[in-house]
Amino acid sequence: MKRRNFFKLAGISAASTLVPSVFASGSKANIANEKRLVNPFTTKGKWYKAALHVHTTTSDGDVDVPTRIRQYKDKGFDIVSITDHRKTNDLSDYSSRNFLAISGIEFHPDTYSGAPAHHLLGIGLPHPYHYDNSMSAQEIINDIKNKGAKVFYAHPYWTGHTFIEMSEVSGYIGVEVHNEVCEGADSGNGRVHWDQMLNNGYILSGLATDDVHKSDAVGKAWTMIKAEKLNEKNIIEALETGCFYASKGPEIEKFIVDEKMKVSIKCSPVQKIVFRTSGSGNGNVIWSKDPNGLTSAVWDLTRKKPKWVRCEVTDKNGNTAWTNPIFIDNA
Repeated sequence: MKRRNFFKLAGISAASTLVPSVFASGSKANIANEKRLVNPFTTKGKWYKAALHVHTTTSDGDVDVPTRIRQYKDKGFDIVSITDHRKTNDLSDYSSRNFLAISGIEFHPDTYSGAPAHHLLGIGLPHPYHYDNSMSAQEIINDIKNKGAKVFYAHPYWTGHTFIEMSEVSGYIGVEVHNEVCEGADSGNGRVHWDQMLNNGYILSGLATDDVHKSDAVGKAWTMIKAEKLNEKNIIEALETGCFYASKGPEIEKFIVDEKMKVSIKCSPVQKIVFRTSGSGNGNVIWSKDPNGLTSAVWDLTRKKPKWVRCEVTDKNGNTAWTNPIFIDNA
């Protein structure tokens, strides 16, 4: 049933928030990560460049697994998660001391609202995995989580989803803030969906992915993960705690909120720094007045007192990097 017809038959307006009753009375911790995120810029470890949404000929990609992995290695990636549609891959022979291949999946359970199917990533899902399409959205998310994977919500704008669909299921811990393939249709930016979830109390991190299907898209967006060691245990833990940032190019060196409620960032040269927060106004935009670009910015949060703050930095070529949010406990 189409979503609009569903609303009409249910006797409610399309502006209403429709959530199955099993979730309507539940806490937001049941729907998203109940833990506060770890700030990777205040922890020890090493940065690793990761591709976390990747397809091969196991589903609808243009090359096989070994070719795809070699493509990412050639572009300097440290981590690749192969996430073919509804299928996992045996990646046991591809990891080494300096490279990590992680088994994953992209799965598509039906929505409850009648909108197009959810697209979700399960990263760290052991192979083989039997995909049961008869399961409900929540059942399959639970099953994939119970097998050790971390679940992320993929490209909600491209899928035509809203807060309704994103809040009707539980168990995912982050959202794609940028999906490069979907951006080809000008619908790969998930920051509005992300902010709406954050404003409603959900604790979610943000990935950037290239969602590669064709080889010419390899390496155009990535996630920088900070971990003490390059092994699956440490990387999956870093994903769970949000110990990473997302990027299409810029590098972020520091992002903190100090005891005086000042938020600051240091980064590679960019033309624009945006602090995004909860509440009206959605933050603060700082433009470079120097042709060489900005490499730092500070903003006083004392008067605004937001519940959370995150940062986006954009370089002269229009490429952006996104931090995960810092939650302000005394807001």
